[in-house]
Amino acid sequence: MHHLDIAEKYDLVVIGGGPAGTPVAMEYAKLNKEKKVLLVDSLGMLGGECLFDGCIPSKIMQISANYIQRLASLKSFGVALDNSHYQLAWEKVVQRKEAILLKRSEDAKKRLSNNIHLYKGQAKFMNESTLLIHTGESKEQSVSFKQCVIATGSKAFIPPFKGDGVEKIWTNEDFFERMELPDSMTIIGDGAIAIEFTQILSTLGVKINLIGRQKSILKQLDADAANHILNRLKQNKNVTLILSADVTTVNYNGEFEVIYTQAGCEKRLCSQRVMVATGRTANVASLNLEKAGVEFNHQGINTDHFLQTSQSHIYANGDVAAHFPRFAHTAQYGAHTIAQNLFLEHNFFKVNFDKNSWVLFSDPNIAMAGLSEEEARKRGIDVITGIYDYHLDAKSQIEGEAFGFLKYVVNQKNNQILGISIVASEANSIAGEAALIVSKHLTLSDLVDTIHPHPTLSESFSNLAKQMMGGIMQEKLKNPLVKTLLTIERFL
Repeated sequence: MHHLDIAEKYDLVVIGGGPAGTPVAMEYAKLNKEKKVLLVDSLGMLGGECLFDGCIPSKIMQISANYIQRLASLKSFGVALDNSHYQLAWEKVVQRKEAILLKRSEDAKKRLSNNIHLYKGQAKFMNESTLLIHTGESKEQSVSFKQCVIATGSKAFIPPFKGDGVEKIWTNEDFFERMELPDSMTIIGDGAIAIEFTQILSTLGVKINLIGRQKSILKQLDADAANHILNRLKQNKNVTLILSADVTTVNYNGEFEVIYTQAGCEKRLCSQRVMVATGRTANVASLNLEKAGVEFNHQGINTDHFLQTSQSHIYANGDVAAHFPRFAHTAQYGAHTIAQNLFLEHNFFKVNFDKNSWVLFSDPNIAMAGLSEEEARKRGIDVITGIYDYHLDAKSQIEGEAFGFLKYVVNQKNNQILGISIVASEANSIAGEAALIVSKHLTLSDLVDTIHPHPTLSESFSNLAKQMMGGIMQEKLKNPLVKTLLTIERFL
């Protein structure tokens, strides 16, 4: 940790030490050794929401849950255990989580170059070129800057429920801070965080009440993919699924009472804990953005395709930016884009979220890259779709996971693959290839021409391309002119 140098202006100040902020500081400082960079973080630690309260600790829990699930399936693979019972050593899971998080944060610090000052504090704007940094010890210091990147992330949104239990409701941050495993929990929400927590905690033995407002779940997903997860939840004995329901009140008297309405009727249920996962809100309240002339609204800071705000020397990246896909890896992509433009001293590189990809670590996994079928059609693109069923797949059959599918959304005009959906137990392992296919504008022909190793899950990419190209050729052969041209070509 460094002392602030207030006598000299910083070339770049980055507010936020998560995946939206730290990579900007690191890349810019490495390319500009003579420049002074200040990285301000409220915790004075690197990692942000993803490392401390999101994708990393949830996956650490999930890997333990996965081993529990595998125990139940050992007999089908010819492995017999004398005693199939297990005992969950939760304290070991907690210790493992703490060790991994600390190591990742400390390793990130070690990679900071000497011209980066990492400082613990809360930053707010005094004007368009000055920040006031509160250290938490009733001390404040001001620093001036030439350029600034706001990367303060987001926090869980708690709806305005009634009742005396609202202040005791947990968010994902509260869960990972306390790391207590209750006997029962009511989870309010039907999005990615709600579903991941429901499946992980139910496998670890927690009785879950999942309350969603919609008639289905995961509304941002391909409907076929979401239905796979919905069916899994319906079969889970530790999950009570309550959909098309509106929570109105949360009371607490030794245990939580949740009151909700469903089909016009008021209903109640009780649980040891309540967690809310109904969306997130950008961390802008304490920044004093008005003083800097930075425009924002309830969705976050307004940015353009360069992630530039209404002030040309101030950028916003990650969850704090309005309409930014809320994923750590997308924030890293945005960080690289900003760092390049700062280095060039000219906005040359734009962000393109049409090639975004992500994985929901549900059971089974869902991976997405590019545009969904619905998004493509909304843009007026004529698309065709194709589905490869994994019950046909050799690798899936070998591993006893013969379910799920691979889906392509293809531009009918040029056979370019615009979007990919994958539902499979290990969809995360091939999501990177899906991202590359979409990012590099590959076509069905490109995939047909690729030799994938067998037996692997990745060969499904070329198998589906062949399947779709075969269908396209069959349609073309219905045209007498095409048949005539093919005959002439063979003759020649």
